[in-house]
Amino acid sequence: MQTGATEPRTVKLPMLSVRADLGPRSINDAERTADLLLTTTTGVRRRDWWTGEEYIEVLSMDPAHIRLERINGGAPLLDSHSAYSVADILGTVVPGSVTTTKKAMLGTVRFSKRAAVEEIWMDVKDHVIQGVSIGYRVHKFEEAAGKDNKIPVRTAVDWEPFECSLVGIPADPGAKVRGAEPTDANECLIVTRGQEPPITVEKVEVTTTVTTTKEQTMRDDDRSETIAEPIERTAAPATPLPVEPNERDAGVAEERRRCQAITAGCKAGRLPQSFADDLIERGVSLVEAQGKILSEIGKRQDPNGAPRDGKPEIIVGDDPFVHKRKGIENALLHRAAPDKFKLEDIGREYRGMGLMDIAETFLRARGLRVTGMSKSERAGAALTRAGGMHTTSDFPNLLADVANKLLRAAYDEAPQTWRPIAQSVSVPDFKSRKMLQVGDAPALLEVLEHGEFTAGTITEAKEEVALKTYGRMFTITRQALINDDTNAFAQVPAAFGRAARTKESDLAWAQITSNPTMGDGAVLFILANHNNLAAANAAISVEAIGIGRSLMRTQKGIDGVTPLNFNPNYLIVPAAKETIADQFVSSTLMAAEPGKVNPFAGRLQVISEPRLDANSATAWYLATNVGQCPVLFYATLDGQEGPVVDQEIGFDVDGLKIKCRLDVAFKAADWHGIFKNIGA
Repeated sequence: MQTGATEPRTVKLPMLSVRADLGPRSINDAERTADLLLTTTTGVRRRDWWTGEEYIEVLSMDPAHIRLERINGGAPLLDSHSAYSVADILGTVVPGSVTTTKKAMLGTVRFSKRAAVEEIWMDVKDHVIQGVSIGYRVHKFEEAAGKDNKIPVRTAVDWEPFECSLVGIPADPGAKVRGAEPTDANECLIVTRGQEPPITVEKVEVTTTVTTTKEQTMRDDDRSETIAEPIERTAAPATPLPVEPNERDAGVAEERRRCQAITAGCKAGRLPQSFADDLIERGVSLVEAQGKILSEIGKRQDPNGAPRDGKPEIIVGDDPFVHKRKGIENALLHRAAPDKFKLEDIGREYRGMGLMDIAETFLRARGLRVTGMSKSERAGAALTRAGGMHTTSDFPNLLADVANKLLRAAYDEAPQTWRPIAQSVSVPDFKSRKMLQVGDAPALLEVLEHGEFTAGTITEAKEEVALKTYGRMFTITRQALINDDTNAFAQVPAAFGRAARTKESDLAWAQITSNPTMGDGAVLFILANHNNLAAANAAISVEAIGIGRSLMRTQKGIDGVTPLNFNPNYLIVPAAKETIADQFVSSTLMAAEPGKVNPFAGRLQVISEPRLDANSATAWYLATNVGQCPVLFYATLDGQEGPVVDQEIGFDVDGLKIKCRLDVAFKAADWHGIFKNIGA
């Protein structure tokens, strides 16, 4: 048997795949719950939507191959996979109840207490409704050749169940011949492997009886499951695949294509399943059915394209509106800041939409009628919580997400000059933290043969840093929405992003210009204690910088003896001295003394900061890079570097309030890594 993998390929799969298996296993009347056997590893014959090729599909029950988070988080229990309305939701999967054995997936569902669900619940308890199906996506297959290479076997090794349904007649696993290309699909990776033993496709006839008293134990390899009795399964022997289809097979296949095409057409037009069932049962031809579907869609829509019954558009297994939302978000970002956000293919059809157009699109997606509403009413409805619900697809959340991205883009672009000399520190809370300096570790001592290592002492850290919170709030008003003021909507978040960046720079350079008191009780720049301040004021020159470099190299560690030998990497100057500094570091010869070499040419990088001018237009500094010795500590809250945006629907303000919060702190870290000359 060959096991070497060949080059993988990617194909598209329909968003919803359906597998049917056993009905309810046991009932808890008090809790309104039913245990279900959701699916098994039985092979199912399918057809590729795009290529028309048939294959055997097998779902792996290895826990590592199944994404259970979605179904175990409380996935819906639907009526025949219908999700055109919340009325189609019969209940929910009990969170955490879905488990797997080596050959099956088990789960528990809880039924709604709504009056409309009561009759269905009674039918489940009375054994009238027994069919169960699940909806799932396959993200990755492993493909192996079948017997005699006639039909391949695809084993789903990365798949995700996202809903389950009660159905009248479970879908025939072998009847997955589609008559039309799906409108929504996901890409699935297929890894092809060598010849493997064929997988038998069983035809299973199921007889299920539900009881709440008598139980039996079913063992599945090394795992046991307790289920209600009785469950009768009669498996017919596997039948070989026919070499050539006969006339009966062709007729069956054609009827399946008709049924599947009618069902797909009704789903695409958001028509109820009952309409599709009526067309199928009356034997309406596919051509005639297509005309009736189009006619019915026209009857059910108003002139603006919204369903007349007011039911929201819901895509099974996905966040309603999620695909269109991504396109609208991309188009809005590109319109607000085209230099920062590229227009993608998903956003091209929405590039001309204004804020009011987008708001109306979201209202229709929520099933609200906009016909007859004034512009003011539409704006107000778009900015409120319709029916007490507020999902991630709603219009206010879209505005908040776009505002956040515009804010972050502006924040990331605003210039900051302090970062080369600052060490980032992530702290878990707002408590004061003590930080060690580079020179706080003791020197290493010689250990003689057979000698012992002696203990050194690290002095207690003295420099402390504590986070502070800074923030402001801005509002996207109803008036701005009505005025379709996209430019103002883009400019305000960008301004807040730049403001956050500016606040960080103000705090950082204030630690340098204010000459703060350090943990040892002395100020940052002082000759007597820290040996980092020039004794004589001097302009930028070889001699003055040479003195500063010498003082930095001879800085002592904790023992007062060992030189730290720090080398300056940056020449920090106010904006008034930027040109002189650039000229100095780029010239190899001194202009005043021809033939004299400038030893600092190309060895220092100029940092020009206008915030220094307000304190002194002549003072200049030498500093090390962070790798040698940080000059500043830059502290942020864990996982929240930069500004964070929150939003809420305003009550006191007519619109959407967006809050920009910045948790940050700066502290002079170590005087050993910086030198100051007041200048002349």
